[in-house]
Amino acid sequence: MKRKISFLLALGILLTTAFSCGETDSSTDTTAQSGSTSAAETTESVESLLGFPSEDNGGATFTMLINTTKSFEYVAEEITGDVVNDAVYEKQKAVEDYLGISFEFVQEDGNWNTRDTFNNLIISDVMAGTGDFDLVQGITVCTMPISVEGYFLDGKSLPYVQFDKPWWVADMYDRFSVAGKLYGFIGDASLSLYKDMTVIFFNKRIWDEYNAPDPYELVRSGEWTLDKFIEVCSGMERDLNGDGKIEMGTDQLTYLYEIVPSGTFQTSLQLDVVTLDENGIPQYLGLTEKFVDAFDTMQNFLKQDGIEQASSIDDQSFKSMLAFSEGNVATMCNFLYSTEYLRDMVDDYGIVPMPKYDESQGKYITQLGTSTAMLFVPITTKDAELTSKVMEALAYYTSELVVPKYYEVALKDKYARDNDIAEMLDIIRDGASFDFLFLYGTTLTNAPNNYFRFYTTDTANVASNFAALENSFLASLESLVEKYEGLDN
Repeated sequence: MKRKISFLLALGILLTTAFSCGETDSSTDTTAQSGSTSAAETTESVESLLGFPSEDNGGATFTMLINTTKSFEYVAEEITGDVVNDAVYEKQKAVEDYLGISFEFVQEDGNWNTRDTFNNLIISDVMAGTGDFDLVQGITVCTMPISVEGYFLDGKSLPYVQFDKPWWVADMYDRFSVAGKLYGFIGDASLSLYKDMTVIFFNKRIWDEYNAPDPYELVRSGEWTLDKFIEVCSGMERDLNGDGKIEMGTDQLTYLYEIVPSGTFQTSLQLDVVTLDENGIPQYLGLTEKFVDAFDTMQNFLKQDGIEQASSIDDQSFKSMLAFSEGNVATMCNFLYSTEYLRDMVDDYGIVPMPKYDESQGKYITQLGTSTAMLFVPITTKDAELTSKVMEALAYYTSELVVPKYYEVALKDKYARDNDIAEMLDIIRDGASFDFLFLYGTTLTNAPNNYFRFYTTDTANVASNFAALENSFLASLESLVEKYEGLDN
């Protein structure tokens, strides 16, 4: 029977149980408590979920090209005692046993600065027809652009991948396909899907000192809107060293935003620029009054004293997270994995979703990170049917074995500081989404998806900026459709 639940269903009951009022002992097997499938399930019950039986491929080597910085999603060479590592190891072994294969992982740095080297490995393999890679794990913004050249198989060519299952992001074809075709896939197999969601962190001590309203109550009441967010978190800066300036590292900041996560305000505020029609053809909405209002509101807020931006994710210094951990930042916009840098923080902190545009917005929207890893299938994969089975099994077993452990350990035992976070995570994941422009932004020219990252002079007048870049963007959007329509893979 089809389970009609969100793509994060595996955590629904789990998180409620694991975080509620401290009642769950950390040694308890939370996957069993959640009622979801455990590792000890019978082969028959796994088969009923996957839709295909266990098989013996004689230990055939199945080769994946993966990004070195996202290797934590797949590579675990041995049991080490680290809960997440060991769950990844168990996941890998479960897939190998179920399909009678042996994984081989080819690791290559495929982040933004090295994307061409990574992508050229795929291109060379396809052009030579060697079939060196059965499956590719690539960063969304780095590898999606080469999909227009016909190097990958469309999801409809992968017969055993069930995109309606809860271990895949829901409605991918409805939201992400172009001309009915989709070449990159996001699901639980990519643990970065969870880690790279944008959230708001707040320092509880500082907020209490300023008698600021409880953000959790604002979220629950539906009042956590852009205007309310700005109202309640403004003015918490302090000149700690008395030099008349407010600077990160020496003073207390009101608000610190990492550049890439900050861009997702565009998604969380539902500022659509492009939508898809019933045939998967992008429809340009242009610059709306709502977009201009939200941009101007944020720009005015960010001109205040005590607000700084950082790009420390790109340079891998992670100084924004470290600054927050030192207790001198009242509020921070960053990825959820920032918790991994806050484990030694003395002050208690909270996590809430990105704000809504206004109270009429139906729910809180969480942008998936463009740094999230996607799965791509080269047209030269040796056996598309087997590859589709591996994809399905990887997504399924990750949802059952790895994701619960990540949340249990990373957000309960090590990092989470209060019981409200469990409820907030439910809200955050329930609104997890991907805006079309963020998925294809690096495939298009001058895509209007970076306005909420940068508030510099060239974007100060958002209307004139839109107008200046509109023709080149629309031409690239039309070209994208034409190229996808011309692909037959």
